[in-house]
Amino acid sequence: MDRRRFTPKSVLRSVVWTPAVLLLAFGVAIAVYTAIFHHFYPILEGKPISWLESLFFVLETITTVGFGYLLPFENQLTILLTVFMILTGIFMIFMFIPLILQPFIVQMIHTSPPTTLPRPVKGHLVIAGFGATARALIESMAIADIPIVVVEEDEARAMAIHQEFSPRVRVIWGPAGSPATWEHACVKDAHTIIVSSRERRAANIILGLRGLTRSTIIAVVDDLAFDPFLRYAGAEYVLSPKNSTGKILARHAVMRPEVDTIFEAISLDHMKMEDREGDGKALKLLKIPIPKESRAVGKSLAELALLERYGVDVLFFWKAGEFVAHPRGEDTVDASTMLFVLGTAGSVAGMLQQEFASPHGGEALAIIAGFGDVGRAAYHELQMAGVTCVVVDERQYMMNQIVGKAEDEMVLREARVEEARYVIVALNDDSLNIFTTLLARNLNPDAKILVRANEPGSVDRLYRAGADYVALLPTIGGQVLAGTVLSDTVRVLLDLPSGQKVVTRHLMKHAPATVGWVERRSGVRVLGIEGPSRSAIRPAPDVEIEEGDAVIAMGDTEHLRKLIHLI
Repeated sequence: MDRRRFTPKSVLRSVVWTPAVLLLAFGVAIAVYTAIFHHFYPILEGKPISWLESLFFVLETITTVGFGYLLPFENQLTILLTVFMILTGIFMIFMFIPLILQPFIVQMIHTSPPTTLPRPVKGHLVIAGFGATARALIESMAIADIPIVVVEEDEARAMAIHQEFSPRVRVIWGPAGSPATWEHACVKDAHTIIVSSRERRAANIILGLRGLTRSTIIAVVDDLAFDPFLRYAGAEYVLSPKNSTGKILARHAVMRPEVDTIFEAISLDHMKMEDREGDGKALKLLKIPIPKESRAVGKSLAELALLERYGVDVLFFWKAGEFVAHPRGEDTVDASTMLFVLGTAGSVAGMLQQEFASPHGGEALAIIAGFGDVGRAAYHELQMAGVTCVVVDERQYMMNQIVGKAEDEMVLREARVEEARYVIVALNDDSLNIFTTLLARNLNPDAKILVRANEPGSVDRLYRAGADYVALLPTIGGQVLAGTVLSDTVRVLLDLPSGQKVVTRHLMKHAPATVGWVERRSGVRVLGIEGPSRSAIRPAPDVEIEEGDAVIAMGDTEHLRKLIHLI
């Protein structure tokens, strides 16, 4: 039995009944007033009137048009009847109609987000769970012509995504638990599916997806401890933007030449460069943090002459929070500098030993403020590099730790921040990160401070507070995911603050090409070439790109898109 109660209020709120009720009310009112006026007008005014004239008068009165037809009246009762009709018309038109009709009109003109694709697609990327990381992923995917479909359960958010990214990104609005939603997203023919959600919910979604598609599924979570369960559910890969951010923060602090290519710092096992271990001619793209004891401190790039002496090219560098895309000979190196260099494995090893190694060992101390997912990843990375770490966190962990708030000056002093060579600030609150950075910089002007940021607006403030390097977590997450999805097409080695990228692209077409031809046709800058039997830094324009070669190039999104189409 249906226990719902139909009240006048519920009927008025019903978008189905509202038009009928409204029309009925108008019809009844007009019919009643017409009959009353047709009957009483001859009695009150002593004049005959037809039904059509009565209807005309009622309509002009109830709509307050007021043509003045039939005026003047002789009887006061006729005037009172007319006034009553006018008041009724005002109420119906200016109060009753908007109150009931407006929701119906809004409902009629309201546009819903799409629930299916306008046409079937293949080889596309499906994103389930839209957030800051997914936004960064979409931006990073712009260099490739891979269609993107976002599946979103919330109607308002789905509509906002559709309005912002259409037509570059297609949106499907529907419940994640419904197979029809995924069928509408054409997951059966997708290239990759990315599920970004809480660990348990992600496992539930992946279990449902695995029966619908053989496409690669990547789970994006905070805690990598759930990796075995998500893989068992059907995910090929499990990524944590927080884990990658922690690794990158640590690797901006210390050199680990054996794993220190930017690409290897954030990539998956299946994305590693060609296995040329032990081959001194293999190219390596490294970031080199400069120790303050290094002999390179205080020297200019011209004095270091790395290309002339070692065959290692300085591509760009960070210095005191400023990114320099075009290094000059007069630029000097200090402890706030981080160089990005490209060279063969053999030449890089010799350069690091001769120019950038500390002349004496000594204990390297790192303070890690915040031991969440980011701080934990940085801690393990620094431990493997032989750095002594002191954790500052309010929660107690079984390690070398000072329990307390990192934004408390006395706590930082107790952690020996004044002696620290590195300070990694990895709290989950940007305002706390900013204040902690200010304190650490004030207490230790010589420390290298590396900070996590959650919001783009915090990055500049963190640099002004004294950070040497800021890792924007959503951006890193998007870059890691994009590198994974694009690994078969192009390998993104480095995303630059200037909006440019450094990529590796294998020669896919057999047409003969030279370095100069590629640069002219695409607009990229070719940084190096790596082949099965050769490596070249700053190759000359007439150098031919041969089958099997990988071109290392730098350019913006449009130029890199052209490169992908060319070779």
